[in-house]
Amino acid sequence: MAGPRPTIRCLREDLGLAKLPPATEPLDRIDHVVVGKAGEVCRTDPPATEPIREIDDRILWKVKIGRWRAALWCHDPRPWILAAGYRRSGDADDFYTELGERARRWRAEYNRSHTPPLGTDTWTDPLLPTRDDDDRLALEAAVGVVDDIRRTVRGLTIESARTGAEAVDESAGCELGVLVRRSDLGEVYVGIRIIGPAKPEIHAVVLDAVPAVADRNGWFLDSMPGRANRPGEIVWSNLLDADALDELAGE
Repeated sequence: MAGPRPTIRCLREDLGLAKLPPATEPLDRIDHVVVGKAGEVCRTDPPATEPIREIDDRILWKVKIGRWRAALWCHDPRPWILAAGYRRSGDADDFYTELGERARRWRAEYNRSHTPPLGTDTWTDPLLPTRDDDDRLALEAAVGVVDDIRRTVRGLTIESARTGAEAVDESAGCELGVLVRRSDLGEVYVGIRIIGPAKPEIHAVVLDAVPAVADRNGWFLDSMPGRANRPGEIVWSNLLDADALDELAGE
């Protein structure tokens, strides 16, 4: 199961985060004591805490650290921090009591306009992840794929430049192979092959990830030297900047 993740509503309204971090920073890794404590609570099954007894329409778990309080929903495949609050010194209000009161009000409002009525005492659906949370997850996943492609292609290019042999790995559900060869005239050739159900935009990301390319517009379809293309294999080739490549290979 993935680490606990605060909803965007919880982040903005309860934890006071006015601006979301870039998509390169997953929200389940955000630097906040509530998120960190929720991660500790989720390490066991059942969680190492007690349920919120004021809530009865779903099982929510207590997260307590310092004066922070939170409600954790251990939903598979991803637990969510649905609500949080900070108890200031001298404040007699109990976060979980207030959460139960809100959930009962939501339940009453729901029953006024829906048939059949809810049979539970509370209704916490207004706290659940929304389309905004789904969109953020999708964006983080896409950014993660791009970052993995860049790391993989860069590593393969450097490895092949050092060994003179084709370097192979996988990324974005595809098999990637990079071959760097130097000609007697001092030109440096790079061939990169892609095997797998990659969309055209993935090909663009792969090619853009190759370091030390002399001309980003110089890519053309080719075949790996000394052999025919394999079934399902697409090969692109270009020239590399020898000085820039030597600098990379020396890292």
